[in-house]
Amino acid sequence: MNSSSPDPETIRFALHGGAGDPPPGAGPQPQQRDVLRRVAGEAHALLRAGASALDAVTRAVELMEDCPLFNAGIGAVLSRDGQPELDAAIADGTDRACGAVTGISRVRSPIRLARAIMERTPHVFFGGAGAERLAAELGLELVEPGFFITAERLQQLEAAKRAGAITLDHDDHAFCDDDAAFGTVGAVARDSRGHLAAATSTGGLSNKLPGRVGDTPVIGAGTFADDRSAAVSCTGTGESFIRSGFGHAVHARIAWCGWTLDRACAEALESVAHYHGRGGCIAIDAQGNIALPFNARSMYRAWVEADGVVRVAIGPGGDGA
Repeated sequence: MNSSSPDPETIRFALHGGAGDPPPGAGPQPQQRDVLRRVAGEAHALLRAGASALDAVTRAVELMEDCPLFNAGIGAVLSRDGQPELDAAIADGTDRACGAVTGISRVRSPIRLARAIMERTPHVFFGGAGAERLAAELGLELVEPGFFITAERLQQLEAAKRAGAITLDHDDHAFCDDDAAFGTVGAVARDSRGHLAAATSTGGLSNKLPGRVGDTPVIGAGTFADDRSAAVSCTGTGESFIRSGFGHAVHARIAWCGWTLDRACAEALESVAHYHGRGGCIAIDAQGNIALPFNARSMYRAWVEADGVVRVAIGPGGDGA
């Protein structure tokens, strides 16, 4: 039950940087680990200072959008026509308020636009040119599409085109040995008042058909938060997460069936696999439990439990794996 009085012992945080099947010899990837640790640490510090869960996940995802090592904002993967098409969503567990955006390429921070949609418009979901016009009206920073494009992502796109593949950004394929840029990003948090929030941002799939929309901006699929159940942010094969209604499925199993967070997430992930998908999620429930399940070889993640220690992992093990 949420409390009206702040309690630092309730604070929890988790962050992901995408899931997939990287090359077995990819190594420890210290740069990616350092970013995950730094961003999680900053978000946790905000929460300790009294920030809301909503502010913490917004800031964490904004920082990840600014890092070219991950598939969101700068360094996002490219669609078949060589352009970035960025998606983002945010959800507030306090009252189920949410905002989402899809198919944009001129807004400096997609997650900031998603939050502005939630807080400054009567609507939930905007796309494409209309979303970019709205961003301009709201005074958000605009850039040219080339701002987001990196040489590594151009090389990855060309390799995917040659192979005729549409891939998750972590996948190990013979045509692609790039390990310089990884992962859809997301964050979930429980603040000192017990409120939950989730945020997710992505460039989608490499070599995707122009106009394709994945699960990230679909509230109740890739992004979801409700103080009665859990905050959830997903990464992976978006079509399968949409078909399984992942975020809302986790909520329903907790709120209506009384399942634990671990069981609810595991069952939802089984549904993703049933629909031929791979990936994972990060989730925090109303009691502060954290779940980080995935069915790919890796999921880039960091989390902070009651002890305040930032833990980072990539493979199936814990800190250092």
